[in-house]
Amino acid sequence: MRLRWVNLDRPYKQDEAASREKETCMTRLGQWIRFGLMLLCPALLTACLGSTTPPQPVYYYTLNYELPATQQFHLLPCTLRVERFSVSPPYNSQRIIYARDDLQRNAYAYNQWIVSPGELLPYFLARDLRRSNGFQAVLTPGSSLPATHSLYGWVEEFTELDSASQGQASAILHITLISNLEQDPTRKILLQKRYKKLEPCKAKTPEALARAMSAAVADISMHVAQDIHDRLSSVGTLKY
Repeated sequence: MRLRWVNLDRPYKQDEAASREKETCMTRLGQWIRFGLMLLCPALLTACLGSTTPPQPVYYYTLNYELPATQQFHLLPCTLRVERFSVSPPYNSQRIIYARDDLQRNAYAYNQWIVSPGELLPYFLARDLRRSNGFQAVLTPGSSLPATHSLYGWVEEFTELDSASQGQASAILHITLISNLEQDPTRKILLQKRYKKLEPCKAKTPEALARAMSAAVADISMHVAQDIHDRLSSVGTLKY
């Protein structure tokens, strides 16, 4: 009878080797996870806190002009309220728009009007009409006081025409003068007119555009005031 030797320790040694190999794999996996977290944490922190680069400042522009002191009218016994103007869609915001051709419209990224043209122009027209001393009172948009007449407007264009040589400020304004005393709808409209003014810019900058637009609006305002006063002072056309 032959005896066969059986190594009873062999299965245990195999289990021990497998356990060590598994432990080694887990250690390496943990190292890779820690390495990945080290790379990911700064990105997550930046995303949460935002960029450390300061934002680009936005510069706001308004109009600035004075009408000639010679534009003074005789006083009329009427109260005029200047309403808020409507604006064509491309210009109905604070963005400063410039046009390079008939179809393309672009906006300056970090330069804007202080308010939209629909608020800017009524304020300056009301100011100029009041300084002309030709009306008993001139009211601004939103006033609850009664007025004998109302001035409505539509800003058709308020932009920079950006040509290859020199830019131009382009302002186009429609005004409608309404009698609040007239009951007949066909006779309420006393004046309806379109005004257009182009003014060259001395440089291709938003500041130069604001100065040129100020000159353009000053010219339009002077003609609007003259036309309104002439119409209201014409004989036999008014009821006060």
